[in-house]
Amino acid sequence: MSSFPLSILALVTVTHIIGASAQYGINTFAPFYQDELGLTRAQVGLFFTAFYIGMAGFSFTAGWFSDRLGVRRASFIGHVGAGTAVIFASSAGSFGWAFACFLLTGLGYSFLNPASTKGVLMWFRRHRATAMGIKQTGVPGGGVVTALVGAPLAALFGWRATLAGFGIVNVLFGLLFWFLWREPADADGTGGDRSGAAGRGTLRIRSVLALSCGTALLLIGQMSLLTYLPLFLKERLAFSAVHASQWLSVTQGGAVFGRIGWGTVSDRLYGGRRKVVLVLVGVISVFLCTALSALDQGVSPFILVPLTFLGGFTMIGYQGVSYSLISEIAGQSRAGMALGLMISINAVGTVVGTPAFGYIVDATGSYAIAWQALAAVLALGTANIAIFVSEPRASVPER
Repeated sequence: MSSFPLSILALVTVTHIIGASAQYGINTFAPFYQDELGLTRAQVGLFFTAFYIGMAGFSFTAGWFSDRLGVRRASFIGHVGAGTAVIFASSAGSFGWAFACFLLTGLGYSFLNPASTKGVLMWFRRHRATAMGIKQTGVPGGGVVTALVGAPLAALFGWRATLAGFGIVNVLFGLLFWFLWREPADADGTGGDRSGAAGRGTLRIRSVLALSCGTALLLIGQMSLLTYLPLFLKERLAFSAVHASQWLSVTQGGAVFGRIGWGTVSDRLYGGRRKVVLVLVGVISVFLCTALSALDQGVSPFILVPLTFLGGFTMIGYQGVSYSLISEIAGQSRAGMALGLMISINAVGTVVGTPAFGYIVDATGSYAIAWQALAAVLALGTANIAIFVSEPRASVPER
């Protein structure tokens, strides 16, 4: 990869870091604004729900706009829209006002993923999944930056000024992106469009829907792992609350490595094939959930550390590959719309599937049964991808 595509990759990665500050600021500043606004814990939790509804509910439309407006305009709209909404949220005096602002923040953020994905699709070919994975590390990276920088600033200057500052940074970065973004020389051509005959008509639609539904089931595994692993460690393995929460950093560390690692495996080991990697991810995830179901008190750290790290690496780290595949199936001209559709369908899986894991534990009193049920769901999603997704041929030259 030459230096200029790497500069483009850095730009779209920073897009996610800056955009994620609007998302993770909701939770980072909660201890500061909860008492001032007189909010219950449930109301604080609903703010993130509002963001997610705005993001997922508008993703398909945002993807459609990204295809027609291009990367520069869509990214500009995303940053300015999310940033402006965050600035208004900083002046909130009630739950309703803040809820509406965070809903609009999610709506603005919904432009960033399709736009940045199209950017990677245009600039990268053989190393596309690796680049997509690096780009996606900007999301957890934004969470880390927000936690490290936002809380101290809020303690010094107040949560309102700090939250408004995050909004202003988003608006300014939208302007900066407008001036820095460049189209590749073949932007009006195929741009490495691999869809070909396998990407036309009914077959393309079937593959887009199959991949979207399959990854929706895989995403249930991702969100269940992130949501319930600390509770599982505390209630099943008798960890302290602090230790159980800190242990999640092992999983998140695995996720960061996985987002780059699986892309590299797809690009280099499998010559640009994506489907085989997603199937491999699904199979490993099934075995991981089955292994988690067998754990009990007194488990050795030599078993738990690699198991939870590999859980993050596999169950959370695959998204760069799935984003590459959905883009290549749809083709460059429809990549944003296809990704938006996948995000919307994935959201349904997350909203329904993640609470279902907790319900199983509540109803049966057994984490083992919940992990086994999750393994069955992941097996279904993997089979769906293996059987119904048709992958375009990976036969493009390296950029």
